[in-house]
Amino acid sequence: MVYKKQEFVNGIFWSAIDKFGIVAVQIILEIVMARLLLPSDYGVLGVVAVFIAIGQVFTDGGFSNALIQKQDRTEIDFSTVFFSNIAIATVIYCMLFFSAPFIAVFYNLPILSSIIRVICVAIIINAAVIVHRTKLSISLDFKVQAKYSLLSVTISGAIGLFLALHGYGVWSLVYQSVLLYTFNAVFLFLHLKWTPIFIFSKKSFNELFYFGSKILIASFIQAIYNNLYSVLIAKKFSTKELGLYSKSNQFTLFPISTLTSMMQRVAFPYLSSYQNDGEKLFSLNQKFTKMNLLLIAPFFFGLSALAEPFVRIVFSDTWIEIIPLIRILAIAYVFYPVIVNNMYLFQIMNKPKVYLALEVVTKISGILILLLTMKYGIVIMAFGLLTQQFLQLIITSVYLNKLLGKSVFIQLKMIVPHILICFVILSITLFGVNFMTTVLLKLLVGLALTVMLYFVFYFCFLKAEIKELYSSFKK
Repeated sequence: MVYKKQEFVNGIFWSAIDKFGIVAVQIILEIVMARLLLPSDYGVLGVVAVFIAIGQVFTDGGFSNALIQKQDRTEIDFSTVFFSNIAIATVIYCMLFFSAPFIAVFYNLPILSSIIRVICVAIIINAAVIVHRTKLSISLDFKVQAKYSLLSVTISGAIGLFLALHGYGVWSLVYQSVLLYTFNAVFLFLHLKWTPIFIFSKKSFNELFYFGSKILIASFIQAIYNNLYSVLIAKKFSTKELGLYSKSNQFTLFPISTLTSMMQRVAFPYLSSYQNDGEKLFSLNQKFTKMNLLLIAPFFFGLSALAEPFVRIVFSDTWIEIIPLIRILAIAYVFYPVIVNNMYLFQIMNKPKVYLALEVVTKISGILILLLTMKYGIVIMAFGLLTQQFLQLIITSVYLNKLLGKSVFIQLKMIVPHILICFVILSITLFGVNFMTTVLLKLLVGLALTVMLYFVFYFCFLKAEIKELYSSFKK
């Protein structure tokens, strides 16, 4: 199936509305709730988030990507995946339900037992609509997903805020999370009106699992690695420090991963239609990489420079210890979209074994870095995460271009000028705001300085790239 360009453009537009709308609503809600709750409340939820993330990985099992990648999918395939997801989700929930008291003892947090048993219901709820979302993604229908996602996050967020105002503490976050999945599932069921046929095909399962299993293992490794920081911080330090780390991650990784997800949920089915055309894939990947660098890198380097006035104005001095973490992680996650773009191409080219091998290699290096840095505190651990992201960028970039028959350093050469310019902007902004006497003045002057420097440097040194990218997307 080859998609029309207009379908791709519409998909990008509505995916952007979906993701950016959710980000905007959630950021507003989080800012308000951060003033009502304590870092330790977010720390408790950070522990639970580990189990939800891992549960979601096993529930999906890579089947959604396998369905998108498969060009001759049938209703039997969809039904097989639906029943598989529900069965796996139920087993995982039961395991978490009965192990909840032991997890609470491990972390010495009695409240965890009840929270896990309530919040992990979201795993089953989410599993029930994975096929619904996949069918909409295959048809590039992101308008429906955008509408219901925004509605769900708004309603659940309003209820969570109401509960926080009435003293529910960490439970306001728990109920908000479960309600978000519940509302979204109900809306998708009512709209799509898709029901599975009561058939489970072993042949279909095996075909999809052959591709999906590699993605499952890779996603599991990714989930373990991403949440290993939370596990170790909660065990070695305190829920307060985990809350600080979780919140800094939320305001750095969450926006960048949301933007990346917005692009990839449209790009994956679109690029899959060119899975046998290496030149086309290389060209499109180059454009995606340039677009990410032009839009994302300056923004996150700017966030790093303005972390202090941003935190003090938005969150209050209660969260002042989060400042160095935001500064480091904002730079670390600049590389995230490029890494994800690279890794997705291995799936699109039907190279799940290569995808898995690279995931194993990069995460082993990341775990070694984590073990070396954890004894020095969460700030040094954040520097370790920055190092790991840079290593993963190099490894995935070199191997992808080698597989496509291109110069192995071609992507890295394209990235370096952007990063150098952003470091110059960061340095000048940090120097400039030091002369400001109030926090508000630091933020306003810093914003103005960052925007001005962005236009000056980019139009002086990368004007040709901007014009080329604009022309490509205009066509």
